[in-house]
Amino acid sequence: MMTFTLVFAGLWATQMLMSWWQSKRFLADIAALRSHGVVFIGRGKRRGLRAYAALALRDGVVTDSRILNGYTVFSRAKACPALTGLPVGQLTEGPVGGLDHRTAQAVTHAATLYVEHNARKRKVAAA
Repeated sequence: MMTFTLVFAGLWATQMLMSWWQSKRFLADIAALRSHGVVFIGRGKRRGLRAYAALALRDGVVTDSRILNGYTVFSRAKACPALTGLPVGQLTEGPVGGLDHRTAQAVTHAATLYVEHNARKRKVAAA
């Protein structure tokens, strides 16, 4: 029984370490995106699996993006050139063609966060 507990604890610790490593790589990718504009991160979820979309936006247009989805901690964020040049309004209207459901949901969420952020900024400026 002690062997099982030690093996389980070791595997759990390894998984936690690998998750930390993956999030550190994703945050480094986001830091690189900041040179392309303001970055918003959205999350999509389906059947327990998640996808994250980081959009760099300038004047309401996507200048660069990174998509993180996959099944393991070895997944890396990848650029999505199909999003570059698209206006935010098009992203909030519905799913973008060529993206799976989770990724499209994450992109729409990030674009919606951008719209809400700008609405709050305008409200504060008007007050």
